[in-house]
Amino acid sequence: MLFVATSGGEGGIERYSVRLAALLRARGVPVTYAVRPGGFLEGLCAAHGIPTLPWRVRNSGDVRASFALARLLREHAIDIVHVHSRRDYVPAVLGAALRRPRPRLLLHAHLIRRLGEPPRLAGRFFQWGASGVIAVSEAVRARLLSEHGFPPGFVHLLPNGVDAAAFAAADGAAQRRAWGVPADALVIGMMGRLNAKGQARLLTVAPEILAAFPDIWLVLAGPEGEAGDRRRLMDQAKALDIGERVVLPGMIEDVPATMAGFDLLAHLPTDESFGLALAEAMAAGLPTVATDIGGCREVVQDGVTGTLVPPDDARALASALTRLLSCPEERGRMGAAGRRRVLDEFSLDRQVERLHDLYLRI
Repeated sequence: MLFVATSGGEGGIERYSVRLAALLRARGVPVTYAVRPGGFLEGLCAAHGIPTLPWRVRNSGDVRASFALARLLREHAIDIVHVHSRRDYVPAVLGAALRRPRPRLLLHAHLIRRLGEPPRLAGRFFQWGASGVIAVSEAVRARLLSEHGFPPGFVHLLPNGVDAAAFAAADGAAQRRAWGVPADALVIGMMGRLNAKGQARLLTVAPEILAAFPDIWLVLAGPEGEAGDRRRLMDQAKALDIGERVVLPGMIEDVPATMAGFDLLAHLPTDESFGLALAEAMAAGLPTVATDIGGCREVVQDGVTGTLVPPDDARALASALTRLLSCPEERGRMGAAGRRRVLDEFSLDRQVERLHDLYLRI
């Protein structure tokens, strides 16, 4: 069993795929990970006891990489290839086709975008070379079916999963101290790349929120998506005269403890395949405010586990945040409903079991 990803990212896709690999290995599935040598994923796999193989891919048309992968598949007797990085889809399909006997191959669509261009031709290519596609949400699945022309049975819905027990046991007190945030403050948190989850939109409404709730702090956790993201957000906060109430702690290793330091999660992307941070916040018993798009509306039940707001509607965003901040009972009710939903729908153990079953079926 070989996982494949040569992306240089350090975000949710990379971390989630390693979590899946570790849990599959705990079930007795001998997972190895093909990664870019010296990259973030190689180190993360080592930390989780997952063996790796070196594989270099220059771009999605790298034929030399396909031959190199075919050699790895032969040498290590791989029977299933599970590809997590979009840039690796084509080289992995061709590499699997060069090996005999030909292994089964799955493409994991973590993002709400096309798998390749032009879409119909790409659809025929991937049907020829892959055993199926995994979509992390119905929004992703619907787009793949529509744009690539895949038959329904080719695209398998498998939402991301969360280890709810880890979030239930987390304590955010030490995290608040590290941030310099008072224990009795109200914290609006965000989690994710600093250029991808609507952090600037939250800062725009923050002065109005602070005027009504003087003890509010904003913690925007996550790595830079582009160089200068952190500086741009801090410059914006200072221009709005709220710089002293904004914390940007950078890359987060202990997500449960970080979520435990929040009172609610704001998640405001304009493009979202699933919204793992939303499910993690719900596992931590937090209410959520999210944009009413794509995967967000599949994770958040509007009015039950959180509030959905139209994209770029500052008035609706400020109103939703104000309502939750002013009503601790409502935050508690939504947080409890969110945790129940994670246990019922987004349990990590359940998703790993479903993935294992999919491997057996193909």
